[in-house]
Amino acid sequence: MTVVNVEGHRRSRYLQEVEEVMKNCRVDLIGIFAAFDNHAEDWSGLLCTEDYEEIGYRVRLAADRNGGGCFAILEGGYNPKVLGENVLAPMQGMARR
Repeated sequence: MTVVNVEGHRRSRYLQEVEEVMKNCRVDLIGIFAAFDNHAEDWSGLLCTEDYEEIGYRVRLAADRNGGGCFAILEGGYNPKVLGENVLAPMQGMARR
């Protein structure tokens, strides 16, 4: 099992780290802890809703490349005004082909 914790403190760096990790990923199954408290309107104020969709898409591409699967687990997100959209976004990204 490989565990990676993306910790970019700027939006662009965070997304770049996700992309790098997914490009180099060599596993059969990818699970992500979807930390929606990283959203711009939540505690960390870092990511936008469309970023979560892009992350989901990057995960799907890596899973497909490795002939495996992917899933997400809700870890955080405390602003009910944006949480529903944020939860849906990575699922839409994972479904994108």
